[in-house]
Amino acid sequence: MEHITVAGHPEPFPASAVAEALLQQRLETARETRGAAAAENLEVLVGTRIGTLLEEGMPSIDLATMRSIVDFVETPEEEDTATGVGRALRGVKEKLAQRGGPVGG
Repeated sequence: MEHITVAGHPEPFPASAVAEALLQQRLETARETRGAAAAENLEVLVGTRIGTLLEEGMPSIDLATMRSIVDFVETPEEEDTATGVGRALRGVKEKLAQRGGPVGG
């Protein structure tokens, strides 16, 4: 187990060597394809998520956990391409969900 630090989490935390290698590889890929600011932003998002997991009691970060964290924070937000009717239905479903009503697919 390695102890690594990332932006977004102030203290070193235990992580497997392969989890650390995956993070470094993804940060380097982000730096090469999207620039230094994007890589820094990715690191902060990953560090913040790791901090949350550690606070919730996770003892260390393994490869699977690191992969899921990086994949999640790198997933772009979906653009709203729904039609007017689709947006209206989504709005109704969201209101039903807030009120505890049934939400169909």
